[in-house]
Amino acid sequence: MDNHIPGKAQIFITLLAGSAAAIIAYASSVMDWSKAEWFPILVFLLLLIFSDIFPVTLPRGGSVTVSFATIAASILLFQPLIVIGIAVSYELYLLMKDKPRIKHIFNIAQLATSTGIAALLYQQLSPTTSILSLNHFTAYIASVIVFFILNSTFVTLILALVQEEKPFNVWRLNLKWSALTFLSMAPLGGLIAVIYINIGFWGLVLFLLPLILARHSFQSYMNMRQTFLDTIKSLSVAIDAKDPYTKGHSSRVADYVVSLARELKWPEDRVEFLQYISLIHDVGKVAVPEDILKKTSLLSREEFAVMKTHSEAGANILKGIKYFSAGVDIIRHHHERWDGNGYPDKIAGEEIPEGARILAVADAFDAMTSNRPYRKSLGYEVALRELQDCAGTQFDPKMVNAFIKIYPQIKDDLPEKIAEEKCEDYQETENTCTKTYH
Repeated sequence: MDNHIPGKAQIFITLLAGSAAAIIAYASSVMDWSKAEWFPILVFLLLLIFSDIFPVTLPRGGSVTVSFATIAASILLFQPLIVIGIAVSYELYLLMKDKPRIKHIFNIAQLATSTGIAALLYQQLSPTTSILSLNHFTAYIASVIVFFILNSTFVTLILALVQEEKPFNVWRLNLKWSALTFLSMAPLGGLIAVIYINIGFWGLVLFLLPLILARHSFQSYMNMRQTFLDTIKSLSVAIDAKDPYTKGHSSRVADYVVSLARELKWPEDRVEFLQYISLIHDVGKVAVPEDILKKTSLLSREEFAVMKTHSEAGANILKGIKYFSAGVDIIRHHHERWDGNGYPDKIAGEEIPEGARILAVADAFDAMTSNRPYRKSLGYEVALRELQDCAGTQFDPKMVNAFIKIYPQIKDDLPEKIAEEKCEDYQETENTCTKTYH
């Protein structure tokens, strides 16, 4: 096994390989070799290899290809052992060619298990009537759903074990993308089988074009998504570059926000959106003069009033962008306080958008543990105690409690601890919990 793969992941792959071996053995025992037709098998083998050459990478790791349509068609046309052989053929080639091999061993094991169980199920359910019958259709739908569930579960588990994340978080985000492939490829698989039965090899050749177009469309969509994310990250870097003391601030805040939102059981699409918003939460600082941002002493009351305009300015900047319209209130209100003494609108409690309350805690923690022109950074434990002390006044207690829960998880990713300092150097206001973090 590869030493870079965590022990739990290695155990999982070993168990999955054992499962695959057992399924292959059973499929071999029920195989009727007299019914095997080698030319169709070769055709679908080449079709799958062609489909697998160009995978589309998913957001949280893993990938999908249009080969699912070929596997689905194979379930309709061939016996289970042949379906397994077709499904794992390209990975077997990569296993002999590429190093490290652990990834391909996993792929072979999970494909053999997923396709084997799905094909055996179809064999049990399918009648001897025409392939266009309702009974065949029901058996096909059941088998491809089982394949999809097993395949996505196995991929989710290995990614979660390798990345040391909660499986549900990985599954929830990747499902959004893999389900699109499943919903488009499952009907295509059935159509491929019907075309091959009724038209033969040349009908299959003509069908390659829509298969290529399907893959191209999905890849274009994923590329567009990645370009958008890269643009947001670049904008975040540009915002932080305006103030050298906040370098990396937005990126760290976004990481904390993601962990917090997941702890609070937010749906993954909302987590992802909040991550983007967090990356540009300080966009309004472009409207703040640099002499205020870089001032090495405490701000005067007038200067602090100017600084406080950045949240409202950021909201005004983003409200004209359709994608970010749902996050404008989060940007505007991320400096509101639970007790109503924040800015710009002095709203309190649950009047403050939940996303803004999450962002407020993450933003404050990073501000306290980063150098600022007017004070040194604090130790992480001091910052954590400060969040606790201000829960119920400055911060939503629910958000603080959630941050305390995730703190052990994020602690290992934090830089070496900074010497603890007193809190008295913070920018002060007239509020009861007197520290303000910007």
